[in-house]
Amino acid sequence: MSLAAVHNRAPGHPMTAGVLITDPADRLLIVHSARGGPWHLPGGIVEHGESPLEAARREAREELGIDIDIREYDLFAVEWLQATRPGRRDRLAFLFAGPVLDPDSPISLQPDELDMWRWAARSELEGLLHPAVARRIVGPLQTPGAATYLETRTQRKP
Repeated sequence: MSLAAVHNRAPGHPMTAGVLITDPADRLLIVHSARGGPWHLPGGIVEHGESPLEAARREAREELGIDIDIREYDLFAVEWLQATRPGRRDRLAFLFAGPVLDPDSPISLQPDELDMWRWAARSELEGLLHPAVARRIVGPLQTPGAATYLETRTQRKP
């Protein structure tokens, strides 16, 4: 079978990229969708032709109005997430350790996507973030070169 034929049959995985931005008190910057739901980390879908690292930088710029200096060695975690419903695809989630910002840094939200942001203490994360996202955030938040790989398997709903 040719490489092109294999490539066309490969299912591929959608990818997301997020970034952990902290302040000097080790609080995490989280954002809230204008469409509702739980709080989440800055980030989003990796677009066609874009790397997860580029997506994390772009999403911080678009969602928060800040340019962040993150590099390959800032990879914090990679997680494979099994699809939860028929018709959905498994996906890969990349999480990068971002910068430490002054708590008074100016944040300019993308109003069509986000309606709020805040600093959250680590003890608050489980109650604010989606449980799968909160589970990714383990250990020190600024540990370049110490990436974690996770898999999330769920019972598929009929």
